[in-house]
Amino acid sequence: MRATPISRNQEILLQQISEPFALGNSIIHSMHPGFRLACAFLFSIAGALLTNLTAAGSVLAAGILFSIAARLNFKHLLKRLLIVNFFILFLWIFLPFSKPGTPVFNVGPFNATLEGITYTAIITLKSNGILLAITALVATMPVQTLGSAMQSLKIPDKLCRLLLFSWRYVHVMMTEYTRMRRAAAMRAFKPRTNLHTYRTYSWLLGMLLVRSMDRAHRVWQAMLCRGFNGTFHTLSSYKTGKRDLTLLAVTAACVTVFISLEFNIIEVSL
Repeated sequence: MRATPISRNQEILLQQISEPFALGNSIIHSMHPGFRLACAFLFSIAGALLTNLTAAGSVLAAGILFSIAARLNFKHLLKRLLIVNFFILFLWIFLPFSKPGTPVFNVGPFNATLEGITYTAIITLKSNGILLAITALVATMPVQTLGSAMQSLKIPDKLCRLLLFSWRYVHVMMTEYTRMRRAAAMRAFKPRTNLHTYRTYSWLLGMLLVRSMDRAHRVWQAMLCRGFNGTFHTLSSYKTGKRDLTLLAVTAACVTVFISLEFNIIEVSL
């Protein structure tokens, strides 16, 4: 049985499913991708280094503002937040009981401390705020545009090529794996917990690796025949405007607020 190749429309559909925020008309969608990538990097670095609960709360607030400015689809955004917070839930199960400090409540022989709860809350606020900001700034551009943004920031070409090639051929590898799985199923293969199943999956992964290397060699030769010199050229041109400088200024202001709250420079009097 011959597998049906993926059409151009199906490939576009796969990319849209994997990039639900890339299509939009918000103010962030129209900004220079290089500025957006640089601002996301600055925001994430500053937010990840915070150890103050108030500063962590400001990270979450800034992330929400960025997501509102990007007009992110709430349904898709909620799915991403649920995935991240599913792993954070395990932190709430263990960290409050593992950090020494002032006891708040106990579950059997285990005591939850105020310091442990505060530490876990800081991680939760920072993680969600950084995720919202990165989603608003980076996930709102297609991967091809992200490659152009990396090149505009003078990131090494090898990393740019690695990103673009990985994204371009991950669907091809999945199609190849599905084809081999279908061939095994037509030969009456049924996965079980036995040595034959482990051996079959090892052969599948080995053949996938061999075919991937063979395809990569053919693609590289085809690109060399077309004059590829190591640089991807794009027909899209990006110019720095007032919006891009405003985004950079807003990000710098957020980082300044984070640092100020971290070192308690701003005091709130009640």
